Amino acid sequence: QLSTVTQLHTTAQLSTVAHYFSHTGQHCSPSSTRKMKRIFPALLLLANLRIAHAFGQPMNDAIRSQTSPLHTPQTPASALNSVSLSSLASTSAAALNSGPYGVLALTGIASSVVVPLTMYRQGYSFSVGYGFGVFAMALALWKQFQIGLSLSPLSLLASAVMFYGIRLGTFLLVREWTVPSKAEVIKGFDKSPRLKRIPLAVSVSMFYAFMTSPLMYAARAAIDNSNVMKAGVALAWVGAVMEAVADTQKFFVKRAAKDEDTFVGPTGGFYKICRHPNYLGELIFWFGLALAGVPSFGKSIIAWGCAATGFYGIFGIMTGATKRLDKKQEEKYSGQEAYDTYRKEVGASIFPWAQ
Repeated sequence: QLSTVTQLHTTAQLSTVAHYFSHTGQHCSPSSTRKMKRIFPALLLLANLRIAHAFGQPMNDAIRSQTSPLHTPQTPASALNSVSLSSLASTSAAALNSGPYGVLALTGIASSVVVPLTMYRQGYSFSVGYGFGVFAMALALWKQFQIGLSLSPLSLLASAVMFYGIRLGTFLLVREWTVPSKAEVIKGFDKSPRLKRIPLAVSVSMFYAFMTSPLMYAARAAIDNSNVMKAGVALAWVGAVMEAVADTQKFFVKRAAKDEDTFVGPTGGFYKICRHPNYLGELIFWFGLALAGVPSFGKSIIAWGCAATGFYGIFGIMTGATKRLDKKQEEKYSGQEAYDTYRKEVGASIFPWAQ
């Protein structure tokens, strides 16, 4: 009886999701509709996995607990919630451990962070939610594979990803709280009704899952003697620390400026290497993570495809952002001696070897 009720409950949830996408698709822009059409099959597949697993061990345990003489009767609602959460957690854990659905499980973990934040502020989907979403996925993998703290390449890699995510999310949140202009920019993104933000949040969560997936494959393979992996781990830490230092340096220099219309830099430290070392550090970090995962990819098309797509995407985002920022700074500061001198001394926008 409990199995039948749960099946009906899960089917009803699927119907609700399908109805939501079909309904909102009629009123969204063509680009939003295309996004939803790409997302829905993945969500449907994840839901189907949940249904398939719901009749496995978690359901049997729940039924046995209901018939135990020492069991305190639960209300039907609490019993269904307990079984639903248990089966979902078990399904996610199994997907992370092995099989082709690990990236979907990572997407679900990232979405649990990104979706609520996006509902509050739409701009959080690609700022605060980005950092905390990456941290959540790394933390989930850390706990699932019981990685622990050590000097092993896998532990160092997982630590780098967690450091990167929590540092970035916290930095962006503090910057928004302390810099009024940044807070206004974030608020300016609140243009869509909250429910219509969900497709965007799930889409970017899947993108973050693609980017973070090399850590999952590295944890599955548990390869510790690969020089390629060790090189990737080193690059990941170099990139994460470089971005953290560059972000902090820029934050304090800008905070000390009395006039936003006057160029004040920063011009020292990593900013002598290129004009946007924080973006360079981010690219080095993600390249290092992808490289560290290469020995564990094997012949998996999914592993290679997700890692390549994730890095290609972040590479395009970062290089595009530097071009827009260069143009904005030139329009704002061009003609100022300090800015013109800095541009002559540091010709590289993001890559030091591309003057």
